[in-house]
Amino acid sequence: MIYKKRTLPSELKALISLDKRLPNNHDKKHNVKKNLLICQASYNGKLEFDEHINEFRPDYPHAILHDLYLQQDGAYFQIDSLVITPSSITIVEVKNHIDKTVIKANPTQFIRVFQNGERKAMRNPYIEIDRKIHLLKNWLGKRGIQIPIDGILTFAHTNELAIEHPSPEMKTMFTYEVPVHFRSLPVNEQILDGHAIYNLANALLEHHKEYNTFPIANLYGINPADIRPGVICPICDRLGMQWGREKWNCLSCGHTGKTEHRQTVEDWFMLVQPKMTNREFRYFTQLNNRNVARGLLAKSGLQLIGERKAAHYILMKEGKSPTPVE
Repeated sequence: MIYKKRTLPSELKALISLDKRLPNNHDKKHNVKKNLLICQASYNGKLEFDEHINEFRPDYPHAILHDLYLQQDGAYFQIDSLVITPSSITIVEVKNHIDKTVIKANPTQFIRVFQNGERKAMRNPYIEIDRKIHLLKNWLGKRGIQIPIDGILTFAHTNELAIEHPSPEMKTMFTYEVPVHFRSLPVNEQILDGHAIYNLANALLEHHKEYNTFPIANLYGINPADIRPGVICPICDRLGMQWGREKWNCLSCGHTGKTEHRQTVEDWFMLVQPKMTNREFRYFTQLNNRNVARGLLAKSGLQLIGERKAAHYILMKEGKSPTPVE
């Protein structure tokens, strides 16, 4: 059962919005675009993994959770995918490299070999997986759960993978091999029954906390004044929708709608700052009427804090659904 589906990462959503709103001649545009492509490629690789793991449908109780953020011992750690069976838990790390990857031993080194022959050392994923195993063991131990935890490293692209000395502790494979790997795992000891797996999956969901670095303009050293305001048309992707006759109107393609400002509000929180006043809403949507702005803000799923001059809006915290899905 899949208890947590993968959704578009917060960083990727923010980079998409920032790329749209940052002028092409901005000195940070190249860096934003570069990181956007890297983040998009990483997400695509994880989606490919998700397609393959869907083939894993054993007849025993199990749980699969994608993209978990947990905190333990004062540290945050992210798990690409977690597979819980009655006798073990597996942390899956997914990489999406289109270049050749060489894995050396003694000491362990990961080297990316680009098509032009350039070689570049990359961070050792085994170390990161070991860190996550350690933190997850402590997280479970504080809840009285003792169960073996393994880790596997997967590559989404079927590019050339040269492993000089395979690691006996950490399995490395392509994502299409993952279903076969999990089907081959023996379930010798039932440490967790179906009820315990259900409770554990829901406890993980309850403690999952989406990690973000908002507002992202600060992260890139971008002056908020450089971020272009305006409502973006969801059809033609152009800035400059105008409010008139109780709806937003795109002068470029003719699209109209009543809720197009909501993405603009989300962009503000992701890019600029974690609160918004009526005046800031009017500036960022390029809307002149204060009363219209108040009405639109009231229907935007925001929480109003304070009164009069101190009034501002913040995002409401979203609840999590504990229901497993097929």
